[in-house]
Amino acid sequence: MDTDNKATKRACKIGEWLQTNIIKWSNIDEISCLLVELKFLQDTLPEQFRSALESEYHALSEWVKTKDTVSTLTELEKLQIYESGIDQKNFLKTIKTRHKYLKDLYLINFLASRSDSPKINSIRSFYFFLCLKMVELTDYDSRIETTLDECRFLTSNIREFLVPFLPDITEFESLNDLQSHLIESQDNDHYTRWLNSTLDTFESEIKKYGNKLLSRSTSFSSSNAKNELNERIAKYIYEYILPIENYFKNDSGITRVTSTTYQVANGSLHYDDTTGNTISDLVNLTKDVNSTEAFEDEERQDNEKEFFEQITVNTPSNYYLDLVRAEGQSNSRRKSAMNLVTSVNIAHEDDISTLVKYLGCKLKELDLGELDRGRCIDEKFKFDLSHQSALYLLMILLTGNENIFESDNLEDGFNGYRYKLQFAPKRSYTDESWDKKLCANNESILFLYMPIVLIELHREMTYVLDDDLMISIHAQATNDIKAFNKKYKVRLSFNKIRNYFTSYLSQNGVDKALIEVITESPVHHLSALPYYNVSQYDLYRCQFKFTNHLLGLIDDKNIKDSKERIDVFFKITNEDTVPHLNDQKMGSLLAIREKLLTPIIEELKKNILEKIGKTSFLKVGDFVELHNFFTDYLYIWLSIASGYRPVNEPFGRLSDIDTRTGLYFISDKEVQQDTIGRFIYLPAILCQQIDEYIKFIKGNASLFNKLGNDIGLIYTNILDGNIGLVCYLKLDEATSTVTRLKLDNTFLKKRISAYISLPLNWPRHYIRSLQNEHIGKYSFDPSLNKDSIGYDVVSAWMGHSDELGYSFYDRFSGLKRSELRAFAQTINELTKDIGFKLIKLEH
Repeated sequence: MDTDNKATKRACKIGEWLQTNIIKWSNIDEISCLLVELKFLQDTLPEQFRSALESEYHALSEWVKTKDTVSTLTELEKLQIYESGIDQKNFLKTIKTRHKYLKDLYLINFLASRSDSPKINSIRSFYFFLCLKMVELTDYDSRIETTLDECRFLTSNIREFLVPFLPDITEFESLNDLQSHLIESQDNDHYTRWLNSTLDTFESEIKKYGNKLLSRSTSFSSSNAKNELNERIAKYIYEYILPIENYFKNDSGITRVTSTTYQVANGSLHYDDTTGNTISDLVNLTKDVNSTEAFEDEERQDNEKEFFEQITVNTPSNYYLDLVRAEGQSNSRRKSAMNLVTSVNIAHEDDISTLVKYLGCKLKELDLGELDRGRCIDEKFKFDLSHQSALYLLMILLTGNENIFESDNLEDGFNGYRYKLQFAPKRSYTDESWDKKLCANNESILFLYMPIVLIELHREMTYVLDDDLMISIHAQATNDIKAFNKKYKVRLSFNKIRNYFTSYLSQNGVDKALIEVITESPVHHLSALPYYNVSQYDLYRCQFKFTNHLLGLIDDKNIKDSKERIDVFFKITNEDTVPHLNDQKMGSLLAIREKLLTPIIEELKKNILEKIGKTSFLKVGDFVELHNFFTDYLYIWLSIASGYRPVNEPFGRLSDIDTRTGLYFISDKEVQQDTIGRFIYLPAILCQQIDEYIKFIKGNASLFNKLGNDIGLIYTNILDGNIGLVCYLKLDEATSTVTRLKLDNTFLKKRISAYISLPLNWPRHYIRSLQNEHIGKYSFDPSLNKDSIGYDVVSAWMGHSDELGYSFYDRFSGLKRSELRAFAQTINELTKDIGFKLIKLEH
């Protein structure tokens, strides 16, 4: 029943479209002629495609039957139109007397333009039915019009030159086969094919079609003519690929995202305790990215020349005075974000020590024994608003999360009170096209742990929690802090208490991304978060480090009476009682397991070494395959070693790399107009491999140039820095010429997916989520006998900015080049462990 309804809806959409584009514009005589042409298109559709387009074929048949009841044509006239087509010139001339702009009548124009060539008529029929499919999918109006116009142009001198470069679709068994052929034919040497087929008239034919093939600024005799003509014809062929892509996409055209979009959103919010002003920044975010894009969904794209902060003044006075104060607050906010020990905006541990003892003693006033012994049904656990305030501040102090007290994500655990974390960047959800065995094991739910005594305590105090009570608790906490400051001569604030968790961890070298996950900051708050994967052990270790710090501040070892001890409010469960700490992870699935990369790298090396043994200049095809296999190897190696984003000229040019020092200039963030790029260092073994590649193309450039082979010119252009370091070749067997394939992310995705079927920027996720024995690589840990790498180093390496949008290598940066060189050495060892090694290329 549901299938019948869908078929009926599809038929209705097609009927409405035909009604709008034929019946609305035509009289009875003209409709009769057009119906005959529609029948011809039905009969011309190649048999092998009818099953794939069955619903469209049936819908058209039914619609033609309903309209063909009244006809002014005799059977002889119908037969004549069916065999020879509509008299286009007179037919359109008649219609033009009523409709000035024939462009609006694109379907009628198409139906009136039949060809004498069976090949062209098969193309017309096939693409007409694909257009009916796009009518069903909706929102493809522009694409439908373009497709029908392109097919119509084949019947005239507008695009007749393209016909030899299009396939005979009757020779293909399926849509998949036809699509693959069209995609491959884009990269053929069309110039040489045309030249070989019309040697004597080639130049005159090219000039005949004018700027349809060559721009006015390009001379036929110039060296650019060949490349431009090949690109133009490839572009025309692409118009015949898009409708097939839409068929397989099988979705509304309105959902099609052709490029990354951007959205402005509020970034982090800061409340100034002194003035009461609120400060937030405006963040430029990438949105709706796909698997071939250079950026991640909700990755912030900061541009310091267009960076805005909005400051809401609590008590406005003079405009100019407020402006000066606002600028001062903005600068102060940046200083606070550095988490300097000397900052007045960060709580001092002496003040926190006093607060910890105060909160512990306040909660110790409660009869916790009642919670353990159990009570009668009518007996209530006795507490007041000040106890709720103390618990509220304690939970915020322990986690840095001001919403945790009223959260629904708190739950009991046999080993403690647990808070279920929320962290779900876009790549935390798998895609059908991904190779799931490579992805991180990411099905776990991760928790923050709190002292076990809080289970019953929090439940009792929040049993009837509503918005009004929460407002009262917050107000009480604010008043308690004021009273506490007055009594103990300290200067704490709500913000300082909440931020002490993040400040302490930052000062102790914990990865900023890990801290942001614990405090549940939005994914767009930090550029690293869309790429990040975290383990339960890393989360637990941070909490354990912090609670141990708080326990050290209590300093109540001389208290012998256990009932007076307050450390129960700060002790979290022991590591031994938390199961499977090392196996549980959350975040980006693209933080792939490196041991699974080794077989892939071994396969790549095997392909290259086999080709090296077989390649000779007598078989150019073998040499092209060797080059492409090595390019695959170099592409993946450079991706891991540099974090280069997948852009249309990946890895830049040879002039961007100094293989003696490893210094590498990267320009992969064109969205930042004020940032020309960044410098990193490449691993030593990779520099050796690039040197070997340079020797290889130098030798072969000379030899192929002597042989008059196009490979020589391509290699010379690589050496001269005229084209990218990474390029793929194609042998056109019809002409025995070699062309350089156009590199875009769609091509690269298809090529690299033969080895690693994941989004192209998976190496950035992989490097950003590296771990040492389940501890994040970018958090300092004295227990590991390895040099630590600061999160600012990896952020500079990836081209990220900090949480306020500033570059890690700006004028205030304390980073050194030596730190990036040390990171390159780390990646050097990592890539060797994966299986990369120097391959000697022979020419």
